[in-house]
Amino acid sequence: MGNKKKKERHRNIENNNKDFHKEKRFGKKNYNPKKENQKTPKMELKEERELKYLKQVLSEYEFTFQEILQLLEWSQKKRKMYKQLLNAWEESGEIYLKRNGKYTLPEKEGFVKGEISISSGNFGFLDINGQASVFIPGAYLNTAMNGDTVLVRILKESSDNKKREGEVYKVIKRNRDVIVGVFEHNLSFGFVRPRNSPKDIYIPKKLIKGAKTGDLVAVKVDFWGDEERKPEGGIVSILGSPKDTEALISSLLLNEGIEEKFPNEVLQELDKIDEDFSDELENRKDLRHLDIITIDGSDAKDLDDAVYVEKTEDGYKLFVSIADVSYYVRENTELDIEALKRGNSIYLVDRVIPMLPRKLSNNLCSLNPNEDKLTFTVEMDLDKRGKVIKNDFYKSVIKSKYRMTYENVNTILEKNEESEEYRNLYDKYRKIDDMLKNMLELSKIIRSNKKRRGSIDFELPEIKVVLDENKAVKDIVLRSRGEAERIIEDFMVIANETVAEKLFWEEIPAIYRVHEDPDKAKVQALNETLIKFGYSLKGLEEIHPGKFQNIIERTTGLPEGYLIHKLILRAMQRARYANKNLGHFGLASKYYLHFTSPIRRYSDLIVHRMLGRSIEKFMSEKEKAKYGANFEAIASSISRTERVADKLEEDSVKIKLIEYMQDKIGQVYVARLSGMNKNKIFMELENHVEVVYNVTTARDNFIYDEENFKIVDKRNNESYTMGSTMKVSIVSASYAKMEIEVIPYVEEKVKIDEVEEE
Repeated sequence: MGNKKKKERHRNIENNNKDFHKEKRFGKKNYNPKKENQKTPKMELKEERELKYLKQVLSEYEFTFQEILQLLEWSQKKRKMYKQLLNAWEESGEIYLKRNGKYTLPEKEGFVKGEISISSGNFGFLDINGQASVFIPGAYLNTAMNGDTVLVRILKESSDNKKREGEVYKVIKRNRDVIVGVFEHNLSFGFVRPRNSPKDIYIPKKLIKGAKTGDLVAVKVDFWGDEERKPEGGIVSILGSPKDTEALISSLLLNEGIEEKFPNEVLQELDKIDEDFSDELENRKDLRHLDIITIDGSDAKDLDDAVYVEKTEDGYKLFVSIADVSYYVRENTELDIEALKRGNSIYLVDRVIPMLPRKLSNNLCSLNPNEDKLTFTVEMDLDKRGKVIKNDFYKSVIKSKYRMTYENVNTILEKNEESEEYRNLYDKYRKIDDMLKNMLELSKIIRSNKKRRGSIDFELPEIKVVLDENKAVKDIVLRSRGEAERIIEDFMVIANETVAEKLFWEEIPAIYRVHEDPDKAKVQALNETLIKFGYSLKGLEEIHPGKFQNIIERTTGLPEGYLIHKLILRAMQRARYANKNLGHFGLASKYYLHFTSPIRRYSDLIVHRMLGRSIEKFMSEKEKAKYGANFEAIASSISRTERVADKLEEDSVKIKLIEYMQDKIGQVYVARLSGMNKNKIFMELENHVEVVYNVTTARDNFIYDEENFKIVDKRNNESYTMGSTMKVSIVSASYAKMEIEVIPYVEEKVKIDEVEEE
């Protein structure tokens, strides 16, 4: 087919944008090759469209540079400039140049692109939505560091539901250039050993900056290494001892490029915010007469949601009022840019890294009791079966009457009249006692509906580490999930669904919270495991969340329940943000997004802005297109910051638990087997601390039966499986490995004659 015919045919691919080819030519005013870095937003949008169009074409064909010039109607006079643009697209992994000089898509040549996760510096994983994970052996990581965006060549496709294997072909984007590790001095130079990298970083003598062997340091990398040389860099900060937990937790943040302090530009903008909003009240619905309340954890300071319920003839009226962060954080301001960069608040074991400065998160926006607060309200009328029959969305002003805690509400709802605590709380909150009962009634109806449609409800125990004033571990407790917690959860879910459905049907751009169907290969592998425990998922050709929930309910409270729930969770896709509504598998919900926590999640702030626009004025198709394009990149960014936050929160807790167990090496505990993988047995001690037994490397009398999920004592043939308890001895608590290791405890039998000699 001639180039002209090709070009005519491929025009039809971009059938959703009739003006695409009208915008092909760069205007002389808009583009200057000498000022290539000074692109206007219009030019950037044009390049995005051209790339999107080119990728659609390359999904079917391969083109030379000359053919692409003709396809995209690029001027021959600017060949050099356009060649640079193609090179940039190739460097970013969007397209691939073959040896024959033709461009194609990387995936057609066996490549995948994504963010790499490197574990303990020995191997890596690439997780891609809707695809099997790619395992990358240490020898094939090349110069990749944890969190880098990489192009990976697939070496071995998955078989028998096992992960694919690959090698890092190219690092497309470095996650950061400052790496944290432990310094070691070696005569005239030094090197740093990062935790999540297989390669040491070489430090020339002049860039050691006074660091001593064993110091925890931050290194700025200026050369990432190649086949012959190690990465090189210079020390920029000495953080302290690798055994100092505060320094270790700070290093987690530094390793992810997260700053605790807000930039000066943000703080200056914050100082200019007018705290007097009296002029705004006439534009809002006044709900200050309602006995609206907040229900949160006792230590929460950023209160984003308040609720009110009353019974009606038809059923119930539910008000969910959310802090109106969008009033204070306007689009494209310094506050907004920093909030997007952070993506979400991070709740570490010893500190909070807020998405917004505390003046906003804990004060102006927080729905503190007995203070007038600006909110965005979703008002819902529900019938007696819990179906929303009418809704309304509006900006409002509220005055929370009580700052309730989950613990207090649970005590009131339990109604133990013999308890002095209950009697005191009842006297204090007598005014809202009936409303709390109505809330519980409505919550149970909503919950029943969720269960009926197949919503998955995991009952996995979660620990909370309580620190004292010196930031040492004071207590380790299991987080409770009583009726109060469930009430708020149910009300927030139905509010999120109601907003999502409105924005979807009105075709208003938004960021949705999506949870896609699990991968069929993973479900098949899960089912094979479930069969070993006497359970199975029927009819795998049609995957429905209710099938998983049925197994969860049947195994709750059983010895193997914890492992089975964990295995089901691992078979699921990870929930993420997207600019399209793809449904939420876990909630069995057709429409879902996050609206209820804009103080701590950027996605919710976006939704507030879009919902506000939808009720205030008409949005043109041009505006919709602009927001929709931006939201794709924003959704990707905040999905990543959420993953980072989850890992940081988990690691900060591990660090404190390791510190807590340091002086307990050699002590004996009762442990319950809670999980297994290829090399390790996971157990939970009686004090709720998770530990590992490295069964494949330990020199003892136990054999690991991976296929049947049990370990067997060779001496007496006694077996231990999920839920079994056994005595274990603490062997180590390692910050380097980020784990607490145990071995089965064997009581030594003392011979009778030895006792007599004593």
